[in-house]
Amino acid sequence: MGKFFDKLFICYNDGLDQDLASDKGQWRGKMYRLKIFAFGFLIFIMGCMIAGCTKQEPPKVYVTGSTTIFPYMRKISEIYSKKVDVRIRISDGGSMKGISELIDGKCNVAMSSSPIPTEMFSHAESKGIQIKGFPFADDMIVPIVHPTNPVNTLSLAQLQGIYTGSIKSWESVGGASKPIEVVNRDAPSGTGEIWKQVVMKSKDVKTGAVVQNSNSGVIAYVAEHPEAIGYISRSLLNHEVKPLTVNGVPANKENAMQGKYPISRRLYLYVDEKDFPHHVKSLIVFVLGNGGQQIAEECGFMPLLALK
Repeated sequence: MGKFFDKLFICYNDGLDQDLASDKGQWRGKMYRLKIFAFGFLIFIMGCMIAGCTKQEPPKVYVTGSTTIFPYMRKISEIYSKKVDVRIRISDGGSMKGISELIDGKCNVAMSSSPIPTEMFSHAESKGIQIKGFPFADDMIVPIVHPTNPVNTLSLAQLQGIYTGSIKSWESVGGASKPIEVVNRDAPSGTGEIWKQVVMKSKDVKTGAVVQNSNSGVIAYVAEHPEAIGYISRSLLNHEVKPLTVNGVPANKENAMQGKYPISRRLYLYVDEKDFPHHVKSLIVFVLGNGGQQIAEECGFMPLLALK
């Protein structure tokens, strides 16, 4: 491109010299003014091209992972991007997927609704990745049923029995004489990981359980199947399903702050400390500050600042 403009400039000068040396009366003046205009326009175009080539693109932050945290980070992105010139790309797919992509260098921030498993932490270390977690809020996992289901509460033991298959009918827990349809989460799910630790202990979920890959998938299935039971983040509850209390304790903010609700968990954003540029740090600082914490509360989480 530079050589092209050099040649064009030389040709222009040659033509201009010829015009000035010639004796063509009024045509000489007109051609002179025309070429002056053309040369000025050329300089303008070149300036625009140079400005376009040198303008820096805003930095990008790639965030992926938990379907629980996804709506929150999407709202964070909308507000933060108005304050700072940065492009935030957010996708979900599950907490373990987010951590795996962080380890593989495919994202800057992994959203996780459960602590990173020991084996994944060790795998990261073996690849030279230095994982650092930033807890930003607490959440509760709530069992849900169809709104027509008469059952209102289940104990942890009953939930375990339902998910292992030892409790097969709703009649056994105070409901109708109908078989229970179990809805579970897929392997990458952080919500599923916490359910496995707190409810299932060392037990396996029954074979034949319906598997969903997101909170919204669980909600949609339970809303359409009167005998189904599933579990989701409290932050995503809606009128399409009915939440159950656990051990008679409702999943509300007061019980969370007092540590009474039995299926609680902390939410994290994970980064690689060895690849932690300023624009990613600034996003994390916003999440942990008053602005990000207020958004966490608006999204149905318990912000850490309120728990201190």
